[in-house]
Amino acid sequence: MNRRLGYVCGGLAMIMAGSGCRKEDGPTLAEGQVLEMTTNQPVPYASVALYSQAGSGLHSGYGQAGKEITADADGRFSFSFESDKGASYILKASSAKGHHSHWGEEPVLTNGKKNLNLRIPMAAPAWVKIRVAASTGPVPHSILVWGPWHDLGYISTLDLRPTDYTNVSYHVIDSTLPTKSVQWEVNFGGQLTRYQQVFSVQPFDTAEVVVKY
Repeated sequence: MNRRLGYVCGGLAMIMAGSGCRKEDGPTLAEGQVLEMTTNQPVPYASVALYSQAGSGLHSGYGQAGKEITADADGRFSFSFESDKGASYILKASSAKGHHSHWGEEPVLTNGKKNLNLRIPMAAPAWVKIRVAASTGPVPHSILVWGPWHDLGYISTLDLRPTDYTNVSYHVIDSTLPTKSVQWEVNFGGQLTRYQQVFSVQPFDTAEVVVKY
């Protein structure tokens, strides 16, 4: 009798524990502040976006749900939405100045609850200036330059030819990257030599990298 009662109680405990893990639905409140990662200062008028997914568990499964809202001058936001049972929700943010939030560091919302004092950390942008060193001697047939910039989409490589060597280009990078470096490969008639320059840069500042050979 005691053993049977133990089984029943154990089963009820498992059911109750399982019910506590279910994603509920209904009115959900999201309220918090958008902050810059390095300074922990508010980001005024940031755009806050709700992202959802049906349960794949992968960041690639998330898509924007609804319109973006604009935070106030202190980076604070507050809005409500109807959550769907079984869906997961996160918040991402960006700004007109180039801030953006990182995947994996965004707040996760609890469906059907008041989600208060949320913090959305955002990385400030910086820039890297690329120029090829002037030379009076022979010039390479080509120079391939690549770095941590993201303004070129998935292709972050510059394929330079002699007519490009006098040009200067600027590229947006994430100022919070722990290691920042630019690499390039110089081609002299098929003979390839690789170089690298590590640099540091503050948010909203510009670092110059001179491509030498």
